[in-house]
Amino acid sequence: MQGRRLRRAFRALDAARRKRRPYKDETNIIKKLIYDPSPPGAHFYVAHGRSVPTVSNVRPGVLNCRETTCMHPAPKKHRLLLFLVVLGFVTLGVGLLARLTLTEMAVGSLLKMSGASDVTFTVEQASPWKVVLENIGFQVKTQLFAAKRISMARLHWWTPSLGVVRIEEARMPLTIDGSDIDAQAWPVYKTSAVAHAPANLPVDEVHVDGQLVIRAEDLPNQSLTVNLDAHLVAKNSWAGEIDVAGPGLGVKGTLGYDLAKHQVSFNLPSISLDLKPWQGFVQRVVVMPAGGTWNTEGKFTGHAEGRLTGKKLVASGGVSLREGRVRYEARDITAEGIEADLEFADFDKMLTKPGTVRIRELRIGAFPLRELSAEAAFAGSEKISVSSLSLKVLGGTASTEPFKYFPNLRELDAVVLVDGISVQEIMGLTKDLPARATGQVNGRFPVHIDDSGIRLGTGWLQLKPGVYAELQLQANGLLTGNLSEKSPSYSVLKKIESGLLKLKLDELRLDIRPPNAPPGRSAQLHIAGSPVDPTVKAPITLDLNVNGPLEKLLNLGMDSRLSFK
Repeated sequence: MQGRRLRRAFRALDAARRKRRPYKDETNIIKKLIYDPSPPGAHFYVAHGRSVPTVSNVRPGVLNCRETTCMHPAPKKHRLLLFLVVLGFVTLGVGLLARLTLTEMAVGSLLKMSGASDVTFTVEQASPWKVVLENIGFQVKTQLFAAKRISMARLHWWTPSLGVVRIEEARMPLTIDGSDIDAQAWPVYKTSAVAHAPANLPVDEVHVDGQLVIRAEDLPNQSLTVNLDAHLVAKNSWAGEIDVAGPGLGVKGTLGYDLAKHQVSFNLPSISLDLKPWQGFVQRVVVMPAGGTWNTEGKFTGHAEGRLTGKKLVASGGVSLREGRVRYEARDITAEGIEADLEFADFDKMLTKPGTVRIRELRIGAFPLRELSAEAAFAGSEKISVSSLSLKVLGGTASTEPFKYFPNLRELDAVVLVDGISVQEIMGLTKDLPARATGQVNGRFPVHIDDSGIRLGTGWLQLKPGVYAELQLQANGLLTGNLSEKSPSYSVLKKIESGLLKLKLDELRLDIRPPNAPPGRSAQLHIAGSPVDPTVKAPITLDLNVNGPLEKLLNLGMDSRLSFK
């Protein structure tokens, strides 16, 4: 019965279309079909002008159509759908209005929990995918931090990661000498640091460009441009590249950070420093010999690698210096043409392999030392072991036996060996010396050098074998003072002491602080020779005692009061 009814209905629909009355007739037929009893699951649609019956599990009386107009949902369903749509739009609007405030509260709380104070910033943009903060400023202890913009971009809003973080035009101070600490508030400063370990930040990448401001008391600030690109390589592990540039300074390399170990690793293959604009900062962290202010110049290059775990630094590398110059006004000391090459086994402990130091000229007062070359190794910040040292001085060379220098004590003890030192240049160190001489001497003597100057130990100087030497005195009475004018030798000795007759030296020896010398005697001088004129047969032997501070002569003629009158 139902099947025959359906077939009649379809035939009526086809007849209505042929008579070009589709709207009225089709509508009536469809209404009849909808409201007439139908077999469960029967429904139909009109496709391309033809009705096709189908069967599914839909409720009876429901029409599924693609080209004809279907029946509208029931009124209750329509109102529910409309309500849900409106509710969604209202919720979205409220979220958009509140997101800026919520973001501001969250960021502010995070910075304060990290130990920051005086936090200021503006939330420019906030969405599940991107957050932009501008004009950021805050303070940690006494250091002020700032940035023009910080943005956080997330690929997937449902993940806990903040995604890619970019910090633009950052400004971070670094005070290297502790002068940022208020002595009156030291207890507060000391205990204000965050005690807990660094958190595992939910970040995939960090990009920073900005300035690192180096500060020290009574010195103008120095600004360094810093570019850092870092990314998460594994859980709790970061890797990145860093590029630092500033006036006379450049650093390039790679960094790593292990949050689990609280360890920073670094490899810096390229380090350069022009010492002149940074000399004030260097002297705040490096103890200079003799104290006081040194004017320093030079160009450092080097490399370093290592790791920092907590406060423990383990690092090695190399340092080279070229075009170095040092001036110490307080003692009238100048060193020029300084070169050095050192390999550090441990930067933190100041341990090096034996390296070389070269100085083209070292001038102390008017006294020059040239072509100084040394092989030395740092055995900590308080001791330098010098295995060899040589230089050209007074027309000859001087060298030392191995010795140790203690920078903190600013003193050293060394044994000096001299070879071919010019007697003429030795005598030229002081004015008013009543003699002139030529020749060369060798010698060996210990020296002690500290802030007070040079002190000699027991040693000697003597005429170098095979080298011609002569002496011309200008000291009337030196040889004839206790001699009668009637003495046969009086006339010859008078000519010798007045400088009219020179002596050819066969022997010349200066014993410095001889062991058996009486108190106050600093040296004994022995001279033996004969007149240069071969027609004069008058051998001369002189033994003179030198009383008083012989060190004044070896303190390089800086005391203008030194006189032998």
